[in-house]
Amino acid sequence: MLKKNIPNILTSFNLLSGCLAAYFAYSHFFSACLVFCLLGIIFDFLDGFFAKLLNVESEIGKYLDSLSDIITSGFVPGIIMYQLFFLSGVKEFNFVYNINSFNIIFSIAPLALIGFLITLGSAFRLAKFNTIDSVTDHFEGLPTPANSIFIVSIPSLINNEMFINLKPFILNPVSLIIITFSSIFLMNINWKLFKIRFYRDFNLLIYPILLFIFSIILFLLLKQGAFALIIIFYLLLSLVKNIISNN
Repeated sequence: MLKKNIPNILTSFNLLSGCLAAYFAYSHFFSACLVFCLLGIIFDFLDGFFAKLLNVESEIGKYLDSLSDIITSGFVPGIIMYQLFFLSGVKEFNFVYNINSFNIIFSIAPLALIGFLITLGSAFRLAKFNTIDSVTDHFEGLPTPANSIFIVSIPSLINNEMFINLKPFILNPVSLIIITFSSIFLMNINWKLFKIRFYRDFNLLIYPILLFIFSIILFLLLKQGAFALIIIFYLLLSLVKNIISNN
């Protein structure tokens, strides 16, 4: 019984990590949000790994995994983007409604709601992924966990002393709108991105090796601010691989 539920327990840890990451994102504890987002993604990897290892894959596990992912890799980056819009100076409005002595009071920045389009794009990506039965050596579009890491690590990147001069250019509504729609596009486009795994063919193995080396260098230089640039480098490497493969 325990063996059968190990993947579901790990998936539950993914969900819990996502909930904590959402809280920290809302509270502007961006570094803590990144840590718990990464933990959720690690649990997301482990649940699939143990489901296959123990041969206990199930439909319940599949749907529980998607529900957890929509929090960790969909809702959390949506909150982060909303907060980035808010920090960029978009106008916030206060609303007070009285309905038969029932008071509704809240504040919201309407333009910042654009950030939650990432959540919708992630949900669509996850739903589409669940309809794919074939196992391939590549991803179709940017996986939601990678997109989540990219968005959630933006605050750490723009607050790093090496990139502090870029902060005014990134932290403005126009740039944030471009980043939002670019992430949605990259998640849902039919574009091959290589999987990070061991390949027998060195011509394929070279790409994960280059990504690993580049990641180590960035971590040494930027710490948690490295994640956003690692995802960008991953996209560029996949682009190079596709160009070489098609020639």
